Amino acid sequence: MSNNGDEKRGHVPQGLLDDPKLFPEGGLRAYLVLVGSFLGLIGSLAFCNSVGAVESYMKEHILIKQPTSTVAWIFSIYNFMEFGMSLITGPIFDKVGARIPISIGICLFAIGIMTMSILKSIYQFILSFSVCAGLGSSFTFSPFVSVLSHYFYKKRGQAVGIAYIGGSIGGVFMPLVFKSLFDKVGFGWTIRIGGFICLIFLIIGLILVKDRNKVFCEAREPKQNLIVEIIKSIDIGVFKDQIFTMLVLSLLGNGFAFLITMTYLPSYAVKIGYPESKSYLLLTVFNSLSIPGRLLPGFLADKFGPFNILCCISIMSSVSFLVIWFPHPVGHNIIGLYIFLAMYGFSSGSFLLLTPTCIGVLSKTKDFGKRCGTAFFVLSFGDLFGIVIGGAIIGKGNLKNYDHMVIFVMICSLIATTCAITSRIRLAKLGFGKKLIC
Repeated sequence: MSNNGDEKRGHVPQGLLDDPKLFPEGGLRAYLVLVGSFLGLIGSLAFCNSVGAVESYMKEHILIKQPTSTVAWIFSIYNFMEFGMSLITGPIFDKVGARIPISIGICLFAIGIMTMSILKSIYQFILSFSVCAGLGSSFTFSPFVSVLSHYFYKKRGQAVGIAYIGGSIGGVFMPLVFKSLFDKVGFGWTIRIGGFICLIFLIIGLILVKDRNKVFCEAREPKQNLIVEIIKSIDIGVFKDQIFTMLVLSLLGNGFAFLITMTYLPSYAVKIGYPESKSYLLLTVFNSLSIPGRLLPGFLADKFGPFNILCCISIMSSVSFLVIWFPHPVGHNIIGLYIFLAMYGFSSGSFLLLTPTCIGVLSKTKDFGKRCGTAFFVLSFGDLFGIVIGGAIIGKGNLKNYDHMVIFVMICSLIATTCAITSRIRLAKLGFGKKLIC
């Protein structure tokens, strides 16, 4: 920083240097982009938020002889691709805007899902669904989120929260689609129909979004080869910022807890005596309750600061594991499980939306895409190994092993809460505790 006073205090959140006058904060164009992001994230996150339903069916009807930890690789790699490749798609967005990567993503997603619907083996599912469709989802997910930072500054938390509700809505109806169609039309057509639904939302989102790269990229170096620019813009050095590092570690811990819970919740319910035919409904309930969790904290973040709200939500998440799901016999009771779903569903819906908002506090808008991509790249390692670790802990699938899984995700949540609180404390020590609502 050129300001010596700021240097003495330490790292100054760069996002605070953006001129608020550059952001319309509303108007027809901004709201059309918001609607486009909302609809686009329905298509981008619907399969991600429904993996438990797909995993349960594939394990019971297609990959019967495969161990749980092996089947888990299909969904781990998919989530790794969707969030991990944000390290690439974020800089691409910063360079060329939203529509080119989204168009590429739609094509890859369509190829992957339609190919998946006709395949039967582990490696085929990994190549089609995990790699191809997962990469396609990444090329749509990151731009749909990042483009909102071009239109909203003071209301960024609200905008991101509204857009992320799209992902929850996808997780509400997609398990119901799977439940009603698996037995009627089979696996292949069920996956194809789900894919067609997602593609409709993705295409509408593509039509509506429009970036403002020309406004925010004036300070960039002269144009170079796109690949060179992508490599140069990968922002690994950002981890020198301790606040950013703690924030990302919090995201990683919450990612472990969230994905393992989402993936194995239906099979856990079956183990405690819930009918298999109704176990998919738990995901619908979970995602339904995450809708207010993705809306209300966004408004609160704009008023009280995203870091403050992140700490509160993280504490709420840890309490839901520690007090409700873990203790017996509460955790083995279906009523107790629904109480857990209500509390954790609300809190878990906030993590993904609050993280970009917090990153926005620490970043200039022109660098938001690559920083957000870097953060989600780290999250992707939780996606890659989290579900597999959960499957390995479950092992043969007895109830005792499921209880061990619950202990593991509880520990992950507690670590995430500790990191979130640490990031807020460090921000306060830099002199921003009272002067700014962070």
